[in-house]
Amino acid sequence: MLNSIFIIGLGLIGGSIGLKLKGKWLRFGFDITKDVEKKAIEKDVVDEIVDINEGLKKDLILISIPVQFIKDFIIKNREKFRSESIVIDTGSSKREVLDAVRNLDCFYIGGHPITGKEKSGIDNIDKDLFKDRTFILTNENNLNEKKLNLVMKFIYDLESIPFFLDSEKHDYIFGLLSHFPYLLSVSLFNFIYKKEGLDIFKFAGNGIKDMTRIASGDVVMSYGFIKTNRDFVKKFLLEFIKELEYIYENLENDEIINIMKETKERRDKIWLK
Repeated sequence: MLNSIFIIGLGLIGGSIGLKLKGKWLRFGFDITKDVEKKAIEKDVVDEIVDINEGLKKDLILISIPVQFIKDFIIKNREKFRSESIVIDTGSSKREVLDAVRNLDCFYIGGHPITGKEKSGIDNIDKDLFKDRTFILTNENNLNEKKLNLVMKFIYDLESIPFFLDSEKHDYIFGLLSHFPYLLSVSLFNFIYKKEGLDIFKFAGNGIKDMTRIASGDVVMSYGFIKTNRDFVKKFLLEFIKELEYIYENLENDEIINIMKETKERRDKIWLK
């Protein structure tokens, strides 16, 4: 008999997961937007749309909504979770989510698939979105061996690569690699725009386009990871100001070319392009 999964949030991530699990799991879904639920059936993302009361009885509960809403969802529906169910989320910050799920009378583990697209929503789903991509799982969990095996089946059915990490370390890493850079992209675009307006960008090459690309990411999702990881983001922003000051102080001497050369060498060891 197939295990059952209840996917809460049928956008890019939740929808792609549902599509990938066709034939491997019994797929149930819910989305706050009824048009999205209709499309989920049309696109074969889920086998059936069910309400929250019914869905929270399934084997695996996947919460794939913007991370800033997960805590309130859990608090609102706390009494509806079944003790034998496993709760996992897809949020890009982990500490606040774990604080919420620890109070549930069921099994839980935090999750974060390291994948995505520039365009969000169910119209952009891709069954291979998770193939050969890391899926982070939190060391903080209460799974027994049987429940852990079911989570591993879920990860391998997505063709993802599991990687266990402490939630504090996770939020530090992705604050540094994702959340903080998003605000740098936003501030860089705004700095140029406020000085010269939109017309200046007709002269822009791929460099500035690439540097500001992530500022075009989904605003609701992006606000979520900024809000729920604010302490690390603020820390990195303040530290980065010192890095800019260091660059500024060396513009008038030959040390700047050494900084540039050293940076190029370091980056080229990671990415050849």
